[in-house]
Amino acid sequence: MRNIINNYDPDFYIKNDNWLLMRRNLHFLFEQREIDLINKAECRFSIKKRTIVYLSFENRFASLGGLAAVSHFLPSGLKDSGEKVIFLTPFHSNRNTKNALKKGILKKKFCNLIFHLCNCKLVMNCYEDTGSAIPSYFLQISGRFFAGENPYEYQDSEQLLLDSLSFCAVVPFALKKLGYDSSLIIHANDWETAPIAITSKLSVLSNVLKQARTILTLHNSFDKGVSAAHKLMFFGKNIPGDTVLQCSIPFLNGPLTTVSSCFAHELRCDPLQRGTFTDHLQYEFSKNPPIGIENGLFGNFRVPFNREIIIAAENKDYNLLLKEKNHHKNLFLTRLRSLHDKRVIGKINFKNPKTPVFFMSGRLDIMQKGFDVIFHAFKKLPTGSAKLVFCPSSGNNEIKFFEQITKECNGDIVVCPFRVPRTDYNIFLKGASYLIMPSFYEPFGAATEGYIHGTPVLARGTGGLWTQISSITKNKIPEYYNNLLKLKNQKQCPTGILYREAYKGKKLDEEWKKLLRYPLSERPKNRLYSSMVSSAHNALCDAIEIYSKPEIYAEMILNGINMLKLFTWEDAVKKYQIIYDTASYRGV
Repeated sequence: MRNIINNYDPDFYIKNDNWLLMRRNLHFLFEQREIDLINKAECRFSIKKRTIVYLSFENRFASLGGLAAVSHFLPSGLKDSGEKVIFLTPFHSNRNTKNALKKGILKKKFCNLIFHLCNCKLVMNCYEDTGSAIPSYFLQISGRFFAGENPYEYQDSEQLLLDSLSFCAVVPFALKKLGYDSSLIIHANDWETAPIAITSKLSVLSNVLKQARTILTLHNSFDKGVSAAHKLMFFGKNIPGDTVLQCSIPFLNGPLTTVSSCFAHELRCDPLQRGTFTDHLQYEFSKNPPIGIENGLFGNFRVPFNREIIIAAENKDYNLLLKEKNHHKNLFLTRLRSLHDKRVIGKINFKNPKTPVFFMSGRLDIMQKGFDVIFHAFKKLPTGSAKLVFCPSSGNNEIKFFEQITKECNGDIVVCPFRVPRTDYNIFLKGASYLIMPSFYEPFGAATEGYIHGTPVLARGTGGLWTQISSITKNKIPEYYNNLLKLKNQKQCPTGILYREAYKGKKLDEEWKKLLRYPLSERPKNRLYSSMVSSAHNALCDAIEIYSKPEIYAEMILNGINMLKLFTWEDAVKKYQIIYDTASYRGV
């Protein structure tokens, strides 16, 4: 199998080489004498002695999306490459964190550290993760991080903002107490840790830290409004910017990064991003253009079938592979039938063993994930031609929409509106005929999770999914991608099916805004959405047809396994080290 992704990434190197520090922004926060003091301190930064401080709002005891996985694999990869790395994260008050404390996995490092930053006073405890391969510390702040199992889910959204600002306020003091105060590259992730770009500079001025430079990786396009009162409390001044990212990005010491080259492009050019989610950040992006660095695998590389099966498949004998895949499909269906949870909606009547089973999961975010598109498309299929299992990791009022279509497709759909145990998730994914990812946007995505389990992927062409999936069907690529996808993809060795709406209307940004205002049941009234449903329906039909052709289907499985070799944390680490070097040499 030839490379689908070029080893040389010109987009990455061009953007990094052309990056310029936005020095003028320091004047919004500091007087000239203070800027001179910061510059003088930073001149003593030693690249040979640097420490990477990796900040993540999620961790192994509190996670929702892919950030927790990245925060496990990337710091470990950096350590293996020779970097000195430590990991800092909030101590979220939930069942998993408390259990880790009781079992001694988390041990108290220091407690009741009281300090002042600008106009706020905070009390902090610090716990060390004894089970981590790198120095990892959980910061507990009095009165903060009480959302529960989902670290982002507060009824009062201001609480999440206060969690973010408080965490970024205590990090410099925790670093000082832990013995890390010089030649620091602080790697922030998403808006929740972005304010460290500001608080770290305040800490250098107050002699808490000696040198600290900050870079930021966006794993999504989420942002949060911040009031003048909060800026005065945590930053000491009402600096320009209505949101956390507007305030923070100008103070970065290195290139702004995100988790795929396609998503980096979309943040500035995609009508959905530019017109709805990141319209307010276009000025900041013009000064610090996002650079994409593809993630590695969200899991350890392993072949899902034994060596005998793979060797036979590589020699075009697919019988053993198909037999094993069918075995896992039966295990999937058996486990599904054994679920007696009252929350389960619908059931599957499975009579024809040649019927494909589609599997779809993830957080129920109706502004991003596009699960409703698949439900609208699926109900157009002939009864009994396919089965669908949907496992949203969180339920909300929108579950009623999925319940209604499940009733309409009686016997063909099952919905498990809760986070299924990891063992069940692995059984479902390994036994599914296809993994479906219908996202409106997907920064990186986890198509590789399908391949790890021997399952082809059907997805909407967007973000990181463009490069993770080599489609057996052709798609018209929107003009705003320019030549980016031609550089990134070589169409061969199909691993799944990509679909893309054939909408020809003008003012796409306005059409997206209208679409997102509709309730799920009424979204088909929108022309862009109805085009998306139509293309998704065609993709489902293509998937059903391919499943009826065992050799083509089995070859897709084998290609997906081979595709895994192209997404490595080693490659990601090398690029992040280049970003760190840029911050080290040109970041002041």
